[in-house]
Amino acid sequence: MTIISSILLGPALVVAVRSWWPSLFENAKEVAVLYDSEPALGFLFIAAPLMVAAGLPAWWVLGATVRWFDKRRDKDIGELARDAAAVVKDVRGGL
Repeated sequence: MTIISSILLGPALVVAVRSWWPSLFENAKEVAVLYDSEPALGFLFIAAPLMVAAGLPAWWVLGATVRWFDKRRDKDIGELARDAAAVVKDVRGGL
């Protein structure tokens, strides 16, 4: 799930950060050239951590799901469905 999140949301995050802070990517390219590397490597030094960070929300969703199931470990599938419906109803009522 985190890999899918990184693949789908990572490029969008890189584009957003690049449009918001373009000098960051240009400076990273210049630093890569100073170390006799390809300029694309400098871009990668900035883009890779952003793509990894885009997967973090998936970990939070997974953690919340595991905690939700852990609290209901003694219930059967019908009771779990009722609990899930109650949560959805509460969320809809709050909107």
